[in-house]
Amino acid sequence: MARGFTQYKTNHRVGASPQENEILAFSMANTQLAKAETETARINALYNNQQLWAVLVKDVALSSNQLPDTLKQQITDLGVWSMRYSTQAIAHKWPVAPLIEVNRNMIEGLRGQLAIAAKAAPPASAGLAPMAV
Repeated sequence: MARGFTQYKTNHRVGASPQENEILAFSMANTQLAKAETETARINALYNNQQLWAVLVKDVALSSNQLPDTLKQQITDLGVWSMRYSTQAIAHKWPVAPLIEVNRNMIEGLRGQLAIAAKAAPPASAGLAPMAV
């Protein structure tokens, strides 16, 4: 059942914002980490967590990424830590709870971004002329 990182690429919601898809990916990673009951499932979950963070680190390194430089650096630092910790967790059977917590913090931050964007967005009817009946 090792689907690897392809599960994150294929289980996105069409029409969802990038933040919503990232929330989904982190949620899936956390579910997999939390439910890994066998050593094989645990290794797969840790590997998939590494892959998720590798994609994020690669994305923030792109010149086309418009996030502020400070945030890019923070995401990179978290990503490098998460990838290293995942490797050590595989090799030394470290607990997965710290990874779940970091991913949960990312989910909360992404939800905060969505809330800010929702407040800043004009209402759906803004700028539309009333319909004649």
